Amino acid sequence: MIESVLQRVDPPILVARCRRDNELAEPKETSPRTEPELRRYREAGAGGAALFTFPESATTTDDFFVTDLMAEYSRAVVLEGDRPLSYVDLSVFVAPTPHGRERLFVRRSTPRPSRREQAAHLERLLETPDGVAELMGRLVGEPLAAMLRFQPELVEAARTEFLEKLGHARQSPAPAPTKRWAVSERYVGIERAHLAIVNVRDEDERRRADELVANLVKLRQDEELFSDILGHRGNRIPITAVAANLADPADPGAKKAIAKVRRVVQSRSA
Repeated sequence: MIESVLQRVDPPILVARCRRDNELAEPKETSPRTEPELRRYREAGAGGAALFTFPESATTTDDFFVTDLMAEYSRAVVLEGDRPLSYVDLSVFVAPTPHGRERLFVRRSTPRPSRREQAAHLERLLETPDGVAELMGRLVGEPLAAMLRFQPELVEAARTEFLEKLGHARQSPAPAPTKRWAVSERYVGIERAHLAIVNVRDEDERRRADELVANLVKLRQDEELFSDILGHRGNRIPITAVAANLADPADPGAKKAIAKVRRVVQSRSA
């Protein structure tokens, strides 16, 4: 995919292979001439290419922008691998075609906190008058909680009532786990991509690739899928999803994917 972009989108374009390494004390940039992937990118037309390795704990945004690579002029920068930046203009996920009956979405059990754990948390809140008031605020609203802070006898009465209920709660059986939709392990991250490409290596894979694309489109149409996987932080802006043979420049899906990249580059560099 990156080689296709380098060959078919207006240069100059830089490429950084980014890898997370939590054993590092600080981010590191290298540009070995013998590294095979960097050599491929240079041969495909990259204006510059480098390896950027960073620890998860580091604040890497500034570190990346002051690398020697970023000192070079470019119309676009491609980040391949782990992302060192919190924001990018276009996030691309290149996905393998599913094996056999492999599915994009799976049902997973999510254990709920036990009654004992919930009771322990509430008991910690009930240790102080402010904690009792905070709990009342959650249940009935902050105005009543504010009144409680000035009436110690009501605070104590509320505390006694809560503790009595907690005693009963401890005897209740743990709630059953809930089942929710999730993205299967090999495709984690595809749900938040702007552009998803299912890589078709031969025509025997085409039907399964098309099915995965169709299911990905459903993510923003099906209420249960959207709620379980994207939640309140998700958006319903449709993503561009294609099945494509990236080795074939004439493949319709590959053309559509490259056209998407070209539009984003042109709009950001205009």
